Amino acid sequence: MMTRRWCKVLIFCIIFVISAGWPSAKARADFSIDDEKRLGEKFLRAVLQQLRLVQDPEVVGFVDRVGQRVVDHLEVHTFPYHFYVVDSSALNAFAAPAGHVFINRGLIEIMDDEGELAAILAHEIAHVQSRHIAQRIARAQQLNIASLGGLLAGILLGGEAGAAVIAGSQAGATSAMLNYSRQDEEEADRKGLRYLEAADYHGEDFVIIMKKMGQDSWKAGGHMPTYLSTHPGVPERVAYLATTVETRPESSQAAKKGSNYSDAFLLMQTKLYGSYENPAEASAKFREWLAKPETKAMAYYGMGLVQRRRRMMQEAVDSLKSAINLRPDLVPILVELGETYFQMGEFDKANSVVSSALILEPDQPMALYVLGRTQLEQGRATEASTNLARAARVDDRLPSIHYYLGMAYGKLNQLAEAHYQFGIHYRREGSLKNAQFHFMEALRYADSPSRKEAIEKQLQEVKGEIKEEQREKK
Repeated sequence: MMTRRWCKVLIFCIIFVISAGWPSAKARADFSIDDEKRLGEKFLRAVLQQLRLVQDPEVVGFVDRVGQRVVDHLEVHTFPYHFYVVDSSALNAFAAPAGHVFINRGLIEIMDDEGELAAILAHEIAHVQSRHIAQRIARAQQLNIASLGGLLAGILLGGEAGAAVIAGSQAGATSAMLNYSRQDEEEADRKGLRYLEAADYHGEDFVIIMKKMGQDSWKAGGHMPTYLSTHPGVPERVAYLATTVETRPESSQAAKKGSNYSDAFLLMQTKLYGSYENPAEASAKFREWLAKPETKAMAYYGMGLVQRRRRMMQEAVDSLKSAINLRPDLVPILVELGETYFQMGEFDKANSVVSSALILEPDQPMALYVLGRTQLEQGRATEASTNLARAARVDDRLPSIHYYLGMAYGKLNQLAEAHYQFGIHYRREGSLKNAQFHFMEALRYADSPSRKEAIEKQLQEVKGEIKEEQREKK
């Protein structure tokens, strides 16, 4: 069922696109790659104001690696691809214009291995490669202002009455689009299966995750019309996907199901449960895992994450140590123990633990990140700046990494670099005025022509974004 929050996102995006002005008939026929890229940038800014994203680098990094593995095997590279994890328990994934692919945390949580994640991402990549979004823009004229009014009224009413209003207002406007939407899904399934197997995953993964989505939908008692579903016709799609996979010759299939099991997937999934799921539900899941030898270490790891969220810090330390005793080779668990000590203010212990992790894996970005922040607290700004810069080079998605780099450079009186890092931080946070201020200060302190050029480029881009925001508000 479409939640109230998702309805708000839908309305926001539709109004946004309409307010930007519909292209002419000729323009729609020739909706170019560049047109879609420009729309993708605007769409992304709009959607990110409505969605809460998972920011954890271990989770996002894993999803991105799987997605890019599929992208690497595409015949044609139309867009650069970016993958996002939405902090929502709903089972959903969708592709935005120009290669921005979103998957909900709830969908990842019901998966059993990496191949199932790859299958969903391959399907969404196929939507982008098939230019389905550009085609929908042309068809979406049928969604008129009256329909939008009905949808908005339904949102404001909420509950069952609101759902009825939404259904009534949408039925006429979308009925002509229904068959095309199902055709889009079938095309995305066919291409997605091909992309999946080209990336050396088994097609059975696609069938399994689709079955899970259908079963979960049935258990939830969903009763909204099929045309309000993001991905319609799940049972029919499962049937033809299963038939396709079963009838393929063995030589055309990727490695047999089961070969995609990995510690990396379980670590990522445990981090997702432990850091984002409702603590009571996550704890129940980890108690189930404790009974199985193959997931016992992950159970202790997840329990430690939940306990840390609840500020049960010593209990978190004990659980993480239990996980490490079972699997001392898993560096991410060592790093989380170091992070826990950091949050407790026990900086010497944090330093010791993450230094051990870096012996096992010298370029582990989270270990470098925790070590750098620990050294910053200990007044060791030179070492902190070195390790934080190393962490950023490996993984630029680390939370507030540029803020901490700015702090380190500021303590070293390297003011041009400090302001530059703060500028990047605030730009990413969407605080464009603050970003502009820091880039201007960085320009004032910079003495190298090449550094001035880099700062000026960032400054002009931020000024352009500020003007764009002002235009959109009018």
